[in-house]
Amino acid sequence: MNPRRPARVPGKEHRKPGRIRSFVRVCFPTRRASALALLVCFVAPAALVVAHIHENPKFSPIDEAEHWDYVTRIANGGFPRLGQLLQPATLRAQACRGTALAGFNAPPCKQRVLRAAEFSGGDYSYEAQQPPVYYAVTVPMRFVAVDVFGMGDVGGTRATGIVWLCAGLLAMWMAGRVVGLRPLAIGAAVLLLGSAPLVVYQEASISNNAASIFAGASVFLLATLAWRHPGRWVVPVLAAGGFVAVAIDQSDGFAVVVASVAFAFLSTCQGDASAPGAIGAMRTFLRAWWPAGGALLLGGLASALAWLAISRDLAIVNPRLFQAFGALRTAPRGFGEIVREAVLMLGPVTDSYNVFRPTPSSAAVNLEPVVNEVLRTLLLAGGLAAGACISLAAVGVLQKMLFGLGARDTVTMMAAVGVLSAVAFIAAYLPARRASRVDPMVALRYE
Repeated sequence: MNPRRPARVPGKEHRKPGRIRSFVRVCFPTRRASALALLVCFVAPAALVVAHIHENPKFSPIDEAEHWDYVTRIANGGFPRLGQLLQPATLRAQACRGTALAGFNAPPCKQRVLRAAEFSGGDYSYEAQQPPVYYAVTVPMRFVAVDVFGMGDVGGTRATGIVWLCAGLLAMWMAGRVVGLRPLAIGAAVLLLGSAPLVVYQEASISNNAASIFAGASVFLLATLAWRHPGRWVVPVLAAGGFVAVAIDQSDGFAVVVASVAFAFLSTCQGDASAPGAIGAMRTFLRAWWPAGGALLLGGLASALAWLAISRDLAIVNPRLFQAFGALRTAPRGFGEIVREAVLMLGPVTDSYNVFRPTPSSAAVNLEPVVNEVLRTLLLAGGLAAGACISLAAVGVLQKMLFGLGARDTVTMMAAVGVLSAVAFIAAYLPARRASRVDPMVALRYE
C-alpha cells in the first residue's frame, strides 16, 4: 500500500464533477476571469445605467410612457389593447415629468383633470402591439425595486433594465467561453457593447428593447451549447428558446434567423459530399440542420404567428388605419439609415450619439469618418469572405455536375473573386472618370 495515497473510505467514492459544475469551470476558469466577468458584465454596465437614469428624469421620446403604461396595466391585472387611451396615472406622470422631445405638448402638472387629447399624438396605448413577455417578467422585478428598495414607480421600472442588460452580457460571456474564446477577448467585446451609449440609453429606458441583448445572447448561448453538446435536449430547448426570444420582441427574430443560418452553414460544411445526387445531398443537409437550426427557426416563426393572431383579435382599431403609425407609412427607412444607426453602436469610439453629448469634440468629429471608412472596408471584406465560404459550402452539393474541377478548387475560387472584383472596379471607374472631365460650370448650368 502506498503511504502517500490516502485510504479509500467506503461509501465515499470519487465522483466526476457534474455538468453544471463543469459548465461553470469552462465559463470561469480562473479567479481573474471571474473578476473580469464581474466587472464587464455587472459593475461597469450597472453603474452607467444608474448614472443615466439619475441624469435623465424625463420620459424618453422613444415611447417610454407608453411602455410604462403597458407595465402598470400588467401589474394591475389588466392587459392593454391597441387603440385604448393611456391610463390617468400615466398621463399624470407624463405631464409632471415631461418628455425629452422638442415640440411635445402636455398640459400643466397641476391641472386637476388631464385629457389624452391635450397631449401630442392623443396618447394612445399603441405599444399594445408588442408581445407581453417582457412586461410580464418586468413586473416582479419592478416590485422588488419599488416595494423593497423604495424606488419610485418610474425609476424602479427603469432599474429593471440593469437586470436585463447584466443577464444578457453574462449570457454573451458564457457563449464566448463555450466556443473557446479567451476571457480577455470576451471581456473587451462585452465591455464595448455594455458601455455603448445607445445600449445604455435603451437599458435606462422602459422598453422591450431593453431585453433585446438578453434575448439575442440567450439564443446564441443555446446555439453554441447545441453545437458543442448535441443530444435529445436540443430540439425542444432550441424551439422554446426561439419562441421566447421572438415573444420578447418581434425584432429579436433577427437573432433567431442568424443562428439558424449559422447552423445551416455548419450542416453544409459537415455534410457528406458523396451523397448520391442533389436530392440525396439535400436530405443529408436537412437531417443535419433540422434538430438545431430548424427547431430554432420553427419556434420563432410559431411565436410570431401566434402573437400576430392574438394581437389582431385584441385590437380595438385597425393597425393599418391607426394615426400613430402614420410616420412609418409615409417615411420608410432605407438600408442606409439602418447602417448609420448601427454605426452609432460604436459610440465609445466615435462619440457620435447626440443624446449624451449634442456637441461632440473636434477629436471625435475627426475620428468618426476614419472609423466609418474602416467599417465600410470591413463590411466589404466580410462580404467577400462570406461569399467565398458559401460558395465552398454549396459546391459540395453541385459536385456531380462539375467536370475537370475539384469540389473546393481554391485557384478557381480566387480567380472568380478576382474577375468579379475587376468588373466591379471597371464599372465604377469609367463613369467616375467621365464625370471628372466635365466642366463644373457646365454642370451647374443644368442645375
